[in-house]
Amino acid sequence: MIENLNCIKENDLLEWTHGESNVLITMPFLDCAMIDSTRQLVFALSEPKPLPTVLTIFDAQGEKLFWSAPPEGATFYYLTFNRSKEVVVVCSYAEKQNGWHDWFYSWDMKRNALSQSGPAY
Repeated sequence: MIENLNCIKENDLLEWTHGESNVLITMPFLDCAMIDSTRQLVFALSEPKPLPTVLTIFDAQGEKLFWSAPPEGATFYYLTFNRSKEVVVVCSYAEKQNGWHDWFYSWDMKRNALSQSGPAY
């Protein structure tokens, strides 16, 4: 189980515990991170310009499983939970997409891709 997530922005470090192990990852320009306890993953946003431009997903042991820039025309905004208690990322578009600026995107583990899952309001 992933516990004790700590974002040390000033040192570009992301750390957590997993069982008896401490996981420590250097992540330049770290912005924020959240634990997805349902899937035992850590989601991290980094490289704000001014909003984050990189999403990275790690497994409990610290192995990088996924890395992505935002969808075309969007910027990463923040991390939150969906109704299933999984971490999702909110992406913001300058121009409305189907009536909305902000959209939830979830990580589809089987396809290893971000999927738009609904408007964020």
